[in-house]
Amino acid sequence: MIQVANVTKNYGSKVLYKNASFQINAGEKIGLVGPNGAGKTTLFRLITGEETADEGTIARTGKPVVGYFSQSTGEMSGRSALEEVKGALKGMDELKERLSFLEAKFSEEISDDDMAKYLEEYGELQSRFEHMGGYDIESRASAILTGLGIGPDDYNRPVESFSGGWKMRIALAKILAIQPDVLLMDEPTNHLDMESILWLEEWLGQYQGALLMTSHDREFMNRLVTKIVEVANKAVNVYSGNYDFYERERDIRREQLIASARRQDEMLAKEEEFIARFAARASHAAQVQSRV
Repeated sequence: MIQVANVTKNYGSKVLYKNASFQINAGEKIGLVGPNGAGKTTLFRLITGEETADEGTIARTGKPVVGYFSQSTGEMSGRSALEEVKGALKGMDELKERLSFLEAKFSEEISDDDMAKYLEEYGELQSRFEHMGGYDIESRASAILTGLGIGPDDYNRPVESFSGGWKMRIALAKILAIQPDVLLMDEPTNHLDMESILWLEEWLGQYQGALLMTSHDREFMNRLVTKIVEVANKAVNVYSGNYDFYERERDIRREQLIASARRQDEMLAKEEEFIARFAARASHAAQVQSRV
């Protein structure tokens, strides 16, 4: 679905990564790990197109819908919590209005040609509305809000009346309601209590799309992901398996690199010793020759 190929990203003189490559396949659940400042959030922004790579390409197969949950709520005001979540499905209101308009036309006296034209448009719009989840958006938005700890008593509360942490839950609910093909999540468990974390884990476990996420909750990540993308030391490395597998494999690779470096040092030391002995012998031979 998304192919990151030979991407290099710099910030001024600082290199975040060089020739980074990995791919996000349909249905994959991937953990994105690495130290603070390594470039994990930048990688999200490169995938969404909010930033551009200095070198390399990020290509999408088809036209996957990408949803990005960041650590920003964006602008929220003037709507209830429920309406805010429902409004995440852009174009839904326009579709509903057009469908209502066409339904009204069907009760009017119109020509056969107009009726055929309206029926064809109605069928196309109805299919699109159904694909977007328009017929169950109310129940879906309500279920997601409830799962994230915002119950029916608060559905109609103005979003601006919620604290920052609760607004983050609403922002998360908006992304989940879209049900995108690719879900990018930057620390989704922040601001959530244990009950909401367990609900989110279950929701993501049933989610059919591709997932790329960061999380300081290693157990949460460990139970969900089957692949790890590590951003560290100006490079991107890919590991097949969950977080536990990644830690074991990373330590093995590190030990192999250390052992390889040690062998190289030993070989270099032997070569230097040989060169030194050869140089000493050559010097001694030259001295003997000069005395003859």
